[in-house]
Amino acid sequence: MAKKSKSRKSSGTAGSKSFSQELSAHFSELSDNASRALERLADSDDPEALHDLRISLRSQRVLLGLFPRCRTLRKQRDHLGMAARLTGLDRDLEVAIGLAESLVNETKTGEQQLSFLTDKLSVSRKKLLTGLQDVRLPLVLSQVDRDWSKKLSNKRKSVLQSAARAQNRKFEKRVLITAADLQMTSPVADWHLLRLQVKRLRYWGEGFASVLTENQCRRIPALIALQQRLGLLHDFCLFESQFQQELILPEPWQQRLEKWQQNALADAAGMLQHLKMRW
Repeated sequence: MAKKSKSRKSSGTAGSKSFSQELSAHFSELSDNASRALERLADSDDPEALHDLRISLRSQRVLLGLFPRCRTLRKQRDHLGMAARLTGLDRDLEVAIGLAESLVNETKTGEQQLSFLTDKLSVSRKKLLTGLQDVRLPLVLSQVDRDWSKKLSNKRKSVLQSAARAQNRKFEKRVLITAADLQMTSPVADWHLLRLQVKRLRYWGEGFASVLTENQCRRIPALIALQQRLGLLHDFCLFESQFQQELILPEPWQQRLEKWQQNALADAAGMLQHLKMRW
């Protein structure tokens, strides 16, 4: 009997270690992806570099949320957040340029506005690269990777699983509260708040899918679809407001953007209703 008990304990420990190693390896992969994206960012011909960098940084910050009381990891998370915030303007400009290109193709007007945005991105990109050097992002990525692995090394799977599921439930509650009274006629700002809550829940679910409940995992595809629609709505509204003092939008652009916003809002409202019914 003693041997059997010892065998079960050994098996559990091995499984826990394997799971910790899996999370550690995933985090290291995100660090590597961020480092490669940072190198590619210097090449202005790579349209996916900034997107890949932001995804990796966001995913890492989500994972670090598993240990909110750890001062070291909380500090590293803040450093990653600082780097991510530096990329915000360039991200908005890249999205704006993509929209402007579509609008030029559809309306046959607005070449001057597109040229303005392209020149603005060129100037902003130089500032971004300097800023990322100033925050020493490669060093931060290396340090946070080491600290994350160290923190995981003595954690059992049951503890990690319980923490991940509990935090997922908190994010779910925030989504439901934010979405409770939303209507098609609600202010766009309210839909933006929902987008932020859905995004947090979506990335948490993706990061810890292997230890979440079946129902929690089942919602992830619907959350992804909803976030994408809410993201489109946000991009359309941001495009109109962000550069309004510098950029006069042609009338055909305004008409097309309004139509796109209404379509994105209708799609998001339908997806949200479907998600509520299946929650």
